[in-house]
Amino acid sequence: MSILLSFIIPAYNAEPYLRECLDSIGRLNMRGHGFEIIVVDDGSTDGTGELLANYQKTHAEVVVLSQENRGLSAARNAGVRCAKGKYVCFVDADDHIYAAQPPVDVLGGQDIDIVGVNILQVDGAGKRMPYRRYVPPYNHLYVPARTFMQGRNLMPCAVAYFFRRAFLEQENVHFTEGIYHEDEDFTVRAFVQASSFMALNVDWYERLLHAESITTTKDVLKQQQKLRDLVKVLSRLDGMAQSDSEWRACMQYKLDYLAVDMLRLLLRQRHTRQFQREIVGAMRELGYFPLRWHSEWKYVLFNAYTRVVLCNL
Repeated sequence: MSILLSFIIPAYNAEPYLRECLDSIGRLNMRGHGFEIIVVDDGSTDGTGELLANYQKTHAEVVVLSQENRGLSAARNAGVRCAKGKYVCFVDADDHIYAAQPPVDVLGGQDIDIVGVNILQVDGAGKRMPYRRYVPPYNHLYVPARTFMQGRNLMPCAVAYFFRRAFLEQENVHFTEGIYHEDEDFTVRAFVQASSFMALNVDWYERLLHAESITTTKDVLKQQQKLRDLVKVLSRLDGMAQSDSEWRACMQYKLDYLAVDMLRLLLRQRHTRQFQREIVGAMRELGYFPLRWHSEWKYVLFNAYTRVVLCNL
């Protein structure tokens, strides 16, 4: 049986929650299609390796790769290199697949490079809510995929999409290793280079919020590194946009809102004036401070506010 889906799960010290993640995938009704679960043990020091060894005894679809701790991006890249499925689907080890079955009719049919699905976010109290920046037109085929980005703050989360593996390989689209915000970088580059995209109204993925996760950390040094990495991502994507006028037309809205996210984090978190000066100075060099103007009233207010508050840095 050919493999339709390769689920790629990076796992670092994931013993407390990895089994629930694996079980959520195992419960899927694949409707006669093959699948594999590739777990990349990224140098775990807890019982993750033993858990996986035991799980493999009763689940032939599970493939385990072990490597020294190199981070999320390196683990995902290793998983893609090993994958045999027509599509790859990224899953974080502390999250779950929510749906009862994948959209196999679409994935098994025409060769769409990127297929989007919905994410649900679950807080500490168990409250479930949609996690999206927009409600896209569903079931519409965008050719090329980047035309979907025009006028939209593209959802960056890699777990919100199925990626056709042959497309990733042909265009050499991979995660940049050693940085935070790897999804912002990867997903935008994928959309720029993909031939086609379709969004489906399928509640597919459950994202669980944890107080100590990378995205919610209160560690000031990590916050600063994340902001510096956002500058790197913005610089790289802006350079990509400048290389092609049609690419820039599709990418600019997303890049402007990436700059908004950077300033929002900079103002919300407690940073020294020296660090604020560093980030604003880098954004000035890239041409993203002061912010460009857009017509949305919230954007206009935030733009004006940041010009007043940060103009003297």
